[in-house]
This record gives sequence, structure tokens and C-alpha cells, in this order.
Amino acid sequence: MISREEVMTIQILYQQGYSQRAIAKELGISRNTVKRYLQNNFNEPKYSARTAKHSKL
Repeated sequence: MISREEVMTIQILYQQGYSQRAIAKELGISRNTVKRYLQNNFNEPKYSARTAKHSKL
């Protein structure tokens, strides 16, 4: 998982005209990671709260 700063950097570099490959190389992450964040409209993954497990007792 990447940090919020990296997500913002992906967004900024992409808006400046950098390619996905150039962004990935600059940040040292996979092109697929860059692609995934760009396809999700720059949204970070959303995590829902875990539901409590019932007691076995």
C-alpha cells in the first residue's frame, strides 16, 4: 500500500503530463499500481470497519 503523499504525487505528475511509466519509475513503484490509482479516479482504497466476531462462549 502506498502513502497519501504518493497518491497525491501520482495525481500531480499525471496532471502535469507524465506517463504512467515515468510516474512509476520516479516513485519506484509498479506501473500497475500507478494504473490502478489512476483508474480509480485518484481515490485511495476505502476500508470498512470490521464487524466484531461473536463470542464462542
